Amino acid sequence: MTETTPIERVAELLRKADFRRIPIPLSIGGLQIDAAAAFVGEPPCPDLVVVGDTLDQTPARLQQTVEGVGRALDMMGSRRPLTLVVVGPRPESSTLTRLSRHARVLPVGDASDQSNLENWLAVLLPLELPKLQESRADAAFDKLLQATKDPIERELIELSHAGEAAVSSRLAALVDEPFVETDDSGAQQ
Repeated sequence: MTETTPIERVAELLRKADFRRIPIPLSIGGLQIDAAAAFVGEPPCPDLVVVGDTLDQTPARLQQTVEGVGRALDMMGSRRPLTLVVVGPRPESSTLTRLSRHARVLPVGDASDQSNLENWLAVLLPLELPKLQESRADAAFDKLLQATKDPIERELIELSHAGEAAVSSRLAALVDEPFVETDDSGAQQ
């Protein structure tokens, strides 16, 4: 098995989370900003993720990079959140504090342990919800129906098995019902 760099391990995890790698040097509003790597997320996670490597960049250079990206985003009027992922030896806490004034900072270290890397990058990754056990879901559904006295509420709960569209459609019809005129035969006008 080939050994990958910490930057490539971060890149692979972000790629799986639908982040797109963007070319370096990073170009924002005509400014060219050098970084180890950069990624942009797709909604609902529109973060700009810049990767810094403490083996190749001094703390001052990391700060210069983050400040440059932050200022460029401000100049462009961007509302995109900025995240700095720091790979390599962990910088001193004073350096991390200075960096965190401009971006969310995630110091992942050498990122050799996949589980540890996933924990550090969890704020950028989609949640993985546990599978719902069918028997528990049915029991909860039955309990909800038993506790419901309102006929409209009961109808909407029963429609929930048919899906979101069925519930939305019926709810819209119920809201419109008092405002829809009918003729003597009961047909809508």
